Amino acid sequence: MVYAVQRYAATRPWAKKVGQLYSQAVQPAAARAEMKDVIKRELERAAQVFDIPQTTIVNELALAEAWGNFVAQGRVVADQDAALSRALAHTRLPSNLPDTLVLPADAFFLHVPGEGGAFVTHQLARRSLVLTLVRGGFAPDGVAWLQAGDQLEMVRVSYPGELSPQLKDVDESWASLLAAVLNGLAMMTQPKLALSREWEAAAPPAWVADAAHPACAKTRQKGRSQLLKSGFSEVTFCRLEGLAAAESYQTQGYWRRQTFGEDKAHSRLVWVAPR
Repeated sequence: MVYAVQRYAATRPWAKKVGQLYSQAVQPAAARAEMKDVIKRELERAAQVFDIPQTTIVNELALAEAWGNFVAQGRVVADQDAALSRALAHTRLPSNLPDTLVLPADAFFLHVPGEGGAFVTHQLARRSLVLTLVRGGFAPDGVAWLQAGDQLEMVRVSYPGELSPQLKDVDESWASLLAAVLNGLAMMTQPKLALSREWEAAAPPAWVADAAHPACAKTRQKGRSQLLKSGFSEVTFCRLEGLAAAESYQTQGYWRRQTFGEDKAHSRLVWVAPR
């Protein structure tokens, strides 16, 4: 399973229930309260057999909140192609997030190849993002995840505004993944970025072809059902036209702010690619 959200769904016994609660909720607070009850009951049962650290309980509640929002917003997974991922890995973090965000959904999962990823929840009224970072080894098979208390970090960032004061308390071990996520979010504001919704690369080609059958709705439905039941995901791939994968770079990429409008009251980020 390539994506952390797939491993979460496969390992957490409450994943389906929590997804239903958030998808059907009229009041988010009610879904949150019921979610907490469900998880606490499950963990109390597990604690009769396994030694469960207190950090696991805290982390699982935070993950379930992120997962519930992710499901309620359509299970959107965003992934960068190899060329873009490598170029962003050689790009300095912007000093500010954009004044206006461009996101594929108000809650989605941003995959960072080789690093892990982040559940991203946009709180528009607060003009902030809640980032639930998970490492690449997140949600191992079996019940090992019950003891894996160090695979999650929560970060809240507001926009616009300076990033460094908001990130000063984040442990250095998360710096690389956090930078990749923030660079990925900034990249989504670039007008040349192309988003394409496709089935993940590991999906069987025959099923993918059936799911996209041009004439038969029943064949499309069958192909899609086979893919979803087998745990494959539709993914929003992010690509930048004309960007070629490079083995190495001589200079780092960076972000510059560009003001616009008659009074120069607005600004946007412009990416300068590494060379």
